[in-house]
This record gives sequence, C-alpha cells and structure tokens, in this order.
Amino acid sequence: MLTPVPLIKGDRIDIDTDYRDALSVNMFAVTRPILGADGYMLCYPGLTKLADGSGVDRGANYNERFANLFRVSGTDLIQLNTNGTITVLGTVPGTLQAAMPYSFNTQAIIADGKMFLYSTAGGFVEITDADLGDPIDGVWVDGVYFLTDGEFIYHTDITDETSIDPLKFATAEFMPDKSLGVGKTQDNKVIVFGRYTIEYFINAATENFAFQRVETRAQKIGIVATHAKCESGKKWYITGGRKDDSVSVHIITLGNSEKASTREVDKILAKYTEPELSDMRMECRTEDDVTFILVHLPDETLCFNETVAKTFGKEKAWTILKTDVAGDNTYRAINGVFDSRSALWTYGDKLNGNIGKLDNTVFTHYGATVEWLLFTPFMKFDGQSVDEIEIETIPGNTDDNDATVAFSLTLDGLTYGKEWFTLYGEKNDHTQRFYIRRLGSIQNWAGFKFRGATKSRMSFALLRVTHE
Repeated sequence: MLTPVPLIKGDRIDIDTDYRDALSVNMFAVTRPILGADGYMLCYPGLTKLADGSGVDRGANYNERFANLFRVSGTDLIQLNTNGTITVLGTVPGTLQAAMPYSFNTQAIIADGKMFLYSTAGGFVEITDADLGDPIDGVWVDGVYFLTDGEFIYHTDITDETSIDPLKFATAEFMPDKSLGVGKTQDNKVIVFGRYTIEYFINAATENFAFQRVETRAQKIGIVATHAKCESGKKWYITGGRKDDSVSVHIITLGNSEKASTREVDKILAKYTEPELSDMRMECRTEDDVTFILVHLPDETLCFNETVAKTFGKEKAWTILKTDVAGDNTYRAINGVFDSRSALWTYGDKLNGNIGKLDNTVFTHYGATVEWLLFTPFMKFDGQSVDEIEIETIPGNTDDNDATVAFSLTLDGLTYGKEWFTLYGEKNDHTQRFYIRRLGSIQNWAGFKFRGATKSRMSFALLRVTHE
C-alpha cells in the first residue's frame, strides 16, 4: 500500500495527556501543486551580515522622503548607507522597542517615554515640550504626529512638530482600558489600540484636539502590548484579545475581527504572563507572493504564513523560527525593513549589533549552522511492515558536503528513537532520490521526524510511505 503523507504539520503528545501540533521549524510551505502534492516545504532564508550596528536592534524604518534606512541600534539612531557603512545620528536612551513614524520633514523616534526628531536640515533633536509627557507610540497623519502615552491621545501642532498644545488632548472612551498603541488605516483614519478595545478617529479639524471619534467603528478587542500589532495590506494582525479571553492572535479588518491563532499557538502564548509580553513585537514581510507575519515572543518566534492560511486553513499556516541546532534559541533577526535602494530585506539583531539581510542562497545565520525540523501526522500501521519512505526533493544544488538528513520515529508521541542519516543530494547530482527502506513492522501507530543542520537550503514535496 502506498500512502501519501503531508509534511506541513505533524502530531505530538505532551505530558498532560494531550494531543498537540508538532510545528515545523525553520521551514515554510509554498502553495504550488507539484508531483502530486498541493505544495512543498522550503527552508526559511538564511541571514548574511551587512554591517555592524551599535547594539541590540530596537526598531527600523525606510524613510521614503529621505531615501534612507534608519535604525535604533542599541542607544544610537543610525543610518544604513548603501555601501554597508553606518552613520550615527543621535542618542536614543533606553532598551525598549521604538516607534518610527515620519512626516514630510522629519523622522520621529518614540522610545522609553521620549520623542526625538531627525532631519537633514535640523539634525537630531529631542522634543522637550513639557506637555509631551511620556509617549509610547505614534503615527503621522494629516500633518501632525498623533501620540499616546498609555492614557491620553494627543497630537503635535500643525505648524510645529516640536510643540504640544495642552488643549490638544483627549482619551479613548469606549471602555476604560489603557491606550497601548496607535496606527493608521487605508482610508486615513487613526486607530487607537486599547487593551480590550479598538477605536477609530478621523481628522474633523475641530478646535483644540482636531480628531473626532468614529462612533460606529469601535471594536471590543485589543492588544496586549504596544508593538503587538502589524499591518498587512488592508488588515492588521494583533496579539491580544477580548476582555476575559486568553491572549491570541487576531486579524482586524473594517468592523470585524477573525482569530488567526490555533489551539497550539494559544497554548504557546499561554506560557507567558502579560507583563512578560510587554515588549513583544510583530512584523510583516511579503516576498515571492508569500506573506509572513512574525510574532516575536520572549523565548520563541512564531511565523504565520498568510498565503497558506488562505489556501489550506490556519491550522497549517504556523511554523517556528529559531537560531540554533540542538536547543530552542529564539530567532535572532528582528525589525525587518525592505530597503528599496538595494532591493533587500534588512534586519537587526536581538543579541548584538549585527545588521543583516535575508539571503535565499544560504540557510546559515551569520555563518553559523541552524536546524530545520519536519514532522508527520501519526499513522496507524497495526503490525504492518513499513518497506519504504520516499520524499520528492530538489537535489544537486548544495555547495557544501553536508546535505544529509536525520530521520527518526516515535511510537508514543513523546520521544523519538535512534536517528538514521541519509543523503539529501550531492552537488550537481540532480537525479538523486531521497528514500529510506526496510523500517520493519510497527505494531500500533508511529510518527516520523526529519531533521537537518546544513549550510544549504532544502525543499521537500510529497512524502509517500509504502507499507503492507
């Protein structure tokens, strides 16, 4: 008997006697019919160093007005030049993530309760207006910076971006929750994200506070942290939820919310208290017609494949990214920005001052080997003999002599047995087949795991199991 088996998501059992999803690691699905499969699994791009920053990355933005890429690296605002060098422009104290909106005239940096502006004409300055307070997030809209300090919402003067009028303050009042962040919609409305609410404001040019609440668009759902949100097309992805609900990932559209996280993702989120999630971040990347949403948690990075979710459902859209081989060290790249000058996705680093690029030609992270993992669903054999396992691959493109794959199986869903190593392919041998033979009889059920720690990227399409 020949049985096709999907590789996009597997099964496992935890110590609480619960069936859980075994999410693939450092792999993502591509939705393209090929050789009898609806898609295939491909290694996530590697990281190659571009420049040395000043420290752990805290935020980034490509400023179209200035045609420059700015980052908060450690405590420095830096400019990444096209030749790979950096220019330090100013000092941004603190350690928390920075918001970086920009106007026609300035690049703003909002971090650790302070706000700074940079321009080629005026240089780097801190806003010292006594009415600024301690802003935590901001967005530029209709000629002003719109800010929140967690309680109030307010904006700069239309004629002076460094001035805050004490009369230009308001609050989001749908529910008495904190206003944790702000954003802007496709139709130029300001979004105020509360802990349990989302409210929308439009510039009505009223006296003092110029914005007016759009009463009919408020939603009873919110974010768990200031940067627990990101925009993708006409949607916003948030980590948070409704009052009395556990923390989840949701998709916010006009007047509607849809849950994006699965039971497995919710269980991962449930490991953290809300204070532990206070500096979490979310970001979006679209490349090669695939949209990724990265959810950076304190100890792990979850990756949601929006394209896969539309085709196969959200249950098959989640994977894990990490940076190590034997452990579970979180994915180190953060704050990805597309640099249109070089057509590269550039990233900062969670551990040091590395500034790198996503690199489709390697699987390493700054030269260091990392691990990928694929799991299968549990399969019932009832004493049958498993004669062969074969996967359709793309061999022959490796530049290093390390294209081997470790295979193991579990009979209890908790632990895996001895690994067998088999060759994925050698350089220029494009006809190499990937198969494992004579696994023997399996009395009940089993699940399979494939693992690799290589310099080269790999892809896996249809898995077929021959048993009788």
